[in-house]
Amino acid sequence: MRHLTCTQICLTLLLVCTLSIAWDGQGFPLRKRLPRPFVDLPHLRHEQRLQEHKEVKQWLQNQDPLMGGALRKISMPPKTGVSGDRKQPQDSNSGGPIVSDVLPKTRGINIFASLTRDFESVESRLNDPSQNITVLAPRNSVIQDLPRKPWENPDDYERFGEVGAYEGEEGQDRAKRNLKRFVEAHIISVSPWNEGEEVETIGGDKLKWTKDGDQIKIQPGNVEVETVAEKVSNGEVWILNGVINYR
Repeated sequence: MRHLTCTQICLTLLLVCTLSIAWDGQGFPLRKRLPRPFVDLPHLRHEQRLQEHKEVKQWLQNQDPLMGGALRKISMPPKTGVSGDRKQPQDSNSGGPIVSDVLPKTRGINIFASLTRDFESVESRLNDPSQNITVLAPRNSVIQDLPRKPWENPDDYERFGEVGAYEGEEGQDRAKRNLKRFVEAHIISVSPWNEGEEVETIGGDKLKWTKDGDQIKIQPGNVEVETVAEKVSNGEVWILNGVINYR
């Protein structure tokens, strides 16, 4: 009887072990973790933000190494209001678009449009629906092909040397002043701007334009106007095949 009981116990243990092994092999598998690369993939909207102004970012990254990243330090973050939200252009009384609305959306001039946002005085002028302006925006390829960058001045190199001209805080200040002068030379406090009418840019330069057939040219400099791209409630955006008062 005792022998029989031991045999039954052994068989029971053997059956339990067998069932346990079978359960482990056929049971529910553990939930698999996503591989780290997939967990860390950025959101699609983030990817879209990274692609904005791609041509501008690429151009800035390929600048003269003498700058030592000065322009990236010069470029300012988006302006924010008290609540921390990005400032939006003011609306005109009629509710229609203004220059600051259409400038960054106009094809082929996003480099110049980006530069206008680096200076509060310029940006506020573009945002003001009560003051008419004409923006003379050089095409991207024109700015990219300049023999020297918009923030460079030969006088600075002559006085401070090629290495020291835009090095350090003082050098960055010089570069910023040069860049602001470049931007202001392309904005006129008049719209509409009539043929032969001499006007001043917000930087103090005097300009006028003449027409030869269908071709508009700005003087001095004989700068060719490719097209009048936008006409809005407070002004116009002209696209240029050259630059104004480049010195």
